Amino acid sequence: MLSTIINSAESFIISNVSLAVFLGCILEQIIVPIPASLIVLTSTFLVMQGASFSLMNLGTLIVKIVIPASLGITVGSLVYYVLAYKLGTPFIDRTSKYLGVSVEDVEKIGEHINENRYDDIFMFIARCLPIIPAIVINLFCGLIKYDIKKYLITTFFGSAVQILGWGLLAWFSGNIYLALEAKISFLGNVVLVIIVLAVIGLIIYNRRQSKKENN
Repeated sequence: MLSTIINSAESFIISNVSLAVFLGCILEQIIVPIPASLIVLTSTFLVMQGASFSLMNLGTLIVKIVIPASLGITVGSLVYYVLAYKLGTPFIDRTSKYLGVSVEDVEKIGEHINENRYDDIFMFIARCLPIIPAIVINLFCGLIKYDIKKYLITTFFGSAVQILGWGLLAWFSGNIYLALEAKISFLGNVVLVIIVLAVIGLIIYNRRQSKKENN
């Protein structure tokens, strides 16, 4: 029963991977406590398993995983951007225990921005590297009313860089796993054959010994 459900889920994800990744990343940004990295790693492993590295397959990864995931993150992040933009600090203060983000957390990002002359580059790098929680960036950008066009650009392309990194990791790791699995499976079959032959040999030996004793 469980294996049937798992196989059905895998088939659905593979058949609708772009939609699944897009929706998953939207929900991840809003309510679901599942990191986008896990969504990307799982989807990439299922879709790219066994695929050799080539520009065509890299294009498949970008089109089916990276772009939908980046779009999902960008769309989902707008929820808290807009709420912080419209409601300001009181919203962050009232929801801090639910979101796990306090006004102080957001202010710390502001300090980094104030110390950095290149705020757009900082925003882009912050999206590329999963060091700062995405929700903190979303709330901060809304709070300071960060230019929406710059917000969308830095969020999408920064997320794309991060997602591509996760995707490549899953792709190569998946191929290594399959290679090891094949070798382990092969060794397991060899061991099984040796055990079977040993048992057959032991049976034949015992029968011959029994015949000699009877004679």
